[in-house]
Amino acid sequence: MQRKEIFSHLSEIERLYTLFDYTTTLWEAKELSLYHVDKVEFYLLLLMRFREDMRMKDVAGLLSLNSSTLTQIAQRCERKGLIKREKGTNDKRETLLKFTPKGRKLIDNIVSHRQALFFPVWEKVSEEDIEGFMKVLRTVVETLEDRVTYLEHLNRPW
Repeated sequence: MQRKEIFSHLSEIERLYTLFDYTTTLWEAKELSLYHVDKVEFYLLLLMRFREDMRMKDVAGLLSLNSSTLTQIAQRCERKGLIKREKGTNDKRETLLKFTPKGRKLIDNIVSHRQALFFPVWEKVSEEDIEGFMKVLRTVVETLEDRVTYLEHLNRPW
């Protein structure tokens, strides 16, 4: 797409994105409060859902958290009975994060509720449009990941 065409769509894209972000953020906050989980705890559990038995060092990197912050979050989740921390089998200096049955059930329930929120939306959209939407999202994620990586390497203090 040419720059001129992109600029002609920017204000509408920003408006729609802002409305989408605001709506989903409100819904997410209400939903998570029902489960007594905050947003950072949720993202930790969600990440673990996709990559179970992760090293705390790797989780900290993926969530862009320092190790002491992740330790505090992991301790809160552990006190709630959602995860357990175990020493690595090959390297005792490593700490692995593992789900408890309660934690696995909780994140599965939250994800099911998130999917249910959007199900009525997807029923109104054609298969072709869903595939196009997923393609756009993949492009956005890949591009933003590249930009974040670039910014992290600058070591700017913001």
